[in-house]
Amino acid sequence: MTPEHPTPPDLRPLGVGETLDAGFRLLRQNLGAYLKITVGFMILPVVILGVFMVSQIVLIRNGLLYVDNPDSYNTTVVLLGLLARLAQLLCFGVLVHLSTRLYMNQEETAGGILSASRRRFLPFIGLTLLLGMYAIGVVLGASIVGGPFGEAGALLVVASMIAWFTVYSLAAPAFWYEGLRAAKAVGRSRELVKGRFWRVLGSLAVGVVIIGVLTLGLGALVVSAFLNVESPVPYVILTLGLEFVGTAISLMILAPIVTIVYFDGRVRLEGLDMQLQLDDANEDEPPPPVPW
Repeated sequence: MTPEHPTPPDLRPLGVGETLDAGFRLLRQNLGAYLKITVGFMILPVVILGVFMVSQIVLIRNGLLYVDNPDSYNTTVVLLGLLARLAQLLCFGVLVHLSTRLYMNQEETAGGILSASRRRFLPFIGLTLLLGMYAIGVVLGASIVGGPFGEAGALLVVASMIAWFTVYSLAAPAFWYEGLRAAKAVGRSRELVKGRFWRVLGSLAVGVVIIGVLTLGLGALVVSAFLNVESPVPYVILTLGLEFVGTAISLMILAPIVTIVYFDGRVRLEGLDMQLQLDDANEDEPPPPVPW
């Protein structure tokens, strides 16, 4: 549920620290709604995958899995894993939609945001597929250019992926808040990042580092479970359970941060704060954009 007295949105230019503080405050004040959406989307695919794995694993010894039919097992695990990734994708989209509503002081519940988001699930999947195609193109292009340069070429691929992530990071909040189609949301993200690439990268990078620190600890526990557990049931519970928790934490932290970076861009480039004040005053003519 939303808090009784929600904090007004920080519709002013925000520094990196302020962006992260606003994101974590939004998550903390509405933790129940974020948790309900995350668990609602992710729990069923994880349970299905876990039940299948337990039913197929015959023995775990010396870190190796033994199953009756390895080829069939691996194929099914991949397919169920894709189902889980689809659920995570939709979960992130709904969390971003929730974040845009809450940040603008619109009271919202988990059920209400799910109802409001349902009709745009397929277009959101289309958006992510479009971004995925862009990512593949970026990786292939960087690989071709950097191939002859060895390790320097590998660094070029990494730098290209970081640039791709930054430039298109605001597509999801633009898609949900402005009701744009996939292609326009992609272009909108480019517009809002242009001229403030390093500021956007800095805000997202700090958030990703925080997520990385949390998930690395969980990853260490997964490795420990893999090496020490020789029974299927506790192995599956530990590995899938820890992966579930790590993914849930990542999605719930990243969604409000990306959303606030989006609104910060609109304040700086388009004077969104002044536009909203004008709407409240019921005036007819909008003021010109005021870049900060």
